[in-house]
Amino acid sequence: MIRAVTFDLWNTLIENKHYTEVRVRILAEALKKNGFSKDFQTIKEAYLSTHTHAYRVWQHENHRFVPTKERLEYILKNLSAQLPEDLKAKIVKEFEETALSDPPRLAEGVKETLECLSPRYKMGIISDSGVTPGRILRTILSEHHILKHFDVTVFSDETGYNKPHRIMFETALTKLHVKPHETMHVGDLLQTDVAGAKTIGMKVTWLNKEGRICAGCYKPDYEIEAVTQIIDVLNGIH
Repeated sequence: MIRAVTFDLWNTLIENKHYTEVRVRILAEALKKNGFSKDFQTIKEAYLSTHTHAYRVWQHENHRFVPTKERLEYILKNLSAQLPEDLKAKIVKEFEETALSDPPRLAEGVKETLECLSPRYKMGIISDSGVTPGRILRTILSEHHILKHFDVTVFSDETGYNKPHRIMFETALTKLHVKPHETMHVGDLLQTDVAGAKTIGMKVTWLNKEGRICAGCYKPDYEIEAVTQIIDVLNGIH
């Protein structure tokens, strides 16, 4: 019997949105004011290199989360630039809060789905954070009027690890007071959502909007094309 449902966030409850251009402009302005004349494209390439750095850390350091401050230090090192500590702290804050001025939109059918499920199940979010931390994501969810549906929200910047690290899922289960087999996780990524949840014994529904082929060691228990279809999946479980 399923007692709780947990959701991935990006590309599941909210649409993916990138803030590269805005963050590069923030950094370019700070560098210029401090005497570092780097062109926009060079700064952008240094910024984008942090994604590769974060992926390497994810691969080789047990899925460790890379904080925004570490990302900024990596960029500055690539640019052979130095900035005062107080300015670096300001940039980190601006990087993290960028999404507040232009929030990502909810995925189609999310509000209706949550309104249907939240009276029947304990509800949680299990999400990697990236540069936008949990404190900002909760604000965005609140502004979309859906945070109220969740009993627990778990973000990787707060646990120190990204999915599929078991601490992400175990933290949610502990706070929801449910066992793995009593919980359905819904997410769009096989190597993080499906792999992480299946490893600790949770049921998993793969949100496969693009009709991708399921390849890899971990197979979802169910597959859906739209988040609204999770209602039918749960209704069919006895």
